[in-house]
Amino acid sequence: MVVLDVYTWIILAYCLATMAVSFGIINPHSNRFMMSIVEILAKLVEPVLQPIRNILPPTGMMDFAPLILLLTIQYAIPFILKSIFRVFFLPQG
Repeated sequence: MVVLDVYTWIILAYCLATMAVSFGIINPHSNRFMMSIVEILAKLVEPVLQPIRNILPPTGMMDFAPLILLLTIQYAIPFILKSIFRVFFLPQG
């Protein structure tokens, strides 16, 4: 669960960083340090977001894939893990 919490923060940092680049707050040509951080975050998050984007219908400028991923991490995965724990580690009876 701690790993999922850390990954949630990585997703949020990636979303904020890409918004800062797109709004011109971070200049990609003059601030190489911040761009390297954005690239590292992209390498961590994009492989997970891409399959979600392939499933979602096009919504124009809005990207709902990070929202779907965060909701999945916060609700679906803990439910699945708790169900697996109940099946394999609690006594049947």
